[in-house]
Amino acid sequence: MTVHSYPTPSHRSAVILLGGLVATWNHRFLHAAARRGLEVLLLDGPASGIDARHERGLRSGPPHPLARIAGHAVHAADDSAGVLEACLAWARDFDVRGVCCLREEYVDSAGLLTDLLGLPSPGLRASRVCRNKYLQRRYLGLWSPASELVGPRDRLARARTWNRFPAVVKPVGRLASSGVRLVLTGGELLACLDDYSPTEVLQFEERIVGPEFSVESLSRDGVALYAEVTEKRTTEGDSPYFVELGHTTPAVHLSEASRASLLATHAAVLERLQFGTGIAHGEYRITGGGRVVLTEVAVRPPGDSIMALHWLATGFALEDAVLGLALGEDVAPPASARRYARQVYLAHHPGVLTAVEVDASVGMDLTWFDIAEVRDQIVSGSADADPPSLRCLLGLKPVGTPLGPLRESADRAAMFVVDAPTPDELDAIEDSVRRGTRLRVMT
Repeated sequence: MTVHSYPTPSHRSAVILLGGLVATWNHRFLHAAARRGLEVLLLDGPASGIDARHERGLRSGPPHPLARIAGHAVHAADDSAGVLEACLAWARDFDVRGVCCLREEYVDSAGLLTDLLGLPSPGLRASRVCRNKYLQRRYLGLWSPASELVGPRDRLARARTWNRFPAVVKPVGRLASSGVRLVLTGGELLACLDDYSPTEVLQFEERIVGPEFSVESLSRDGVALYAEVTEKRTTEGDSPYFVELGHTTPAVHLSEASRASLLATHAAVLERLQFGTGIAHGEYRITGGGRVVLTEVAVRPPGDSIMALHWLATGFALEDAVLGLALGEDVAPPASARRYARQVYLAHHPGVLTAVEVDASVGMDLTWFDIAEVRDQIVSGSADADPPSLRCLLGLKPVGTPLGPLRESADRAAMFVVDAPTPDELDAIEDSVRRGTRLRVMT
């Protein structure tokens, strides 16, 4: 572990951010802290490259977001004791006002740290249960599909006796849909076991058929302040894997009755978790009979560009609200959605990426994602009177990258974000950008 702090007057007010430095939008938390005059203490894993990136930010000086960090630590997420010790050392030199967990790997540590320091948080039960796929199924069984935890030693025997098909296989220790796949028969289940490490713990689940949605919610002391529904697109119709290829906020293909049922289920899930303060991200399916079934629930900001979609839809930055809740502020809830926003990932076939071509008619140049940079990919916000707009066009893989089949989120190669006043206009601008953007892949 390496911990870097910088000489400061004692007990300056600060907020701790755990993980998430590489995410496209998470620098907005840095801006939210700066608006409050707070120092930022950032802890992330070795793969984040935080040491070099912070030094680069310091050399750049203000207004570079990373120049505002007063201290940073590098520590693996699987060592909660080490993470706690690094953060408690900061608490001796700073007045730590709040803790925000930005990545799933740090949820356990965040729950323990906030409990130790007496700071607002989702709570110990919510943090512990939401970090563990097995515990989610047991604590939240009323809303969950039938499932079975399968250890490495009895994997083959359990696969032979599992009789609920189609089924979903999940490695419990991975993130971002990695390794999650659909199997239709017992033979397919047995055949897919070789795709997992011999030491991985798996979960077999019944396959729930129906459209997928997520609910992003803000709560303070167990009282809901905001909840909105995001609609999903995935690869599941064309693939045994469950890779998300699109998000729309608010959901457009959802009846009022189904929306009410979905929000009620999410509220019941949070009550069962004894959820306190912060943001929750629950993923659900709605069956043809109208049953709402929980896929999983997280107590940290959602991935991809979902936070930005809420901002485009409501005009309210959820990052600012999440930070405010972590600080114990009375946060005003966002207004109802006034626009529709959508993120689209462009599908590809396997091969080597040779180019991403963008027609002039699209009206925006492609930007390449660079992990060394921390900047907003959306160059302008939305207003009620704005026409349908392309807000972001981003290449995620550099030219020359070998592209495999879409099996997890990290395999996606390019994406864009659009928003519009109506669903029909949203569909139209999506179609226009799709027609004008092409991934060239050499097989």
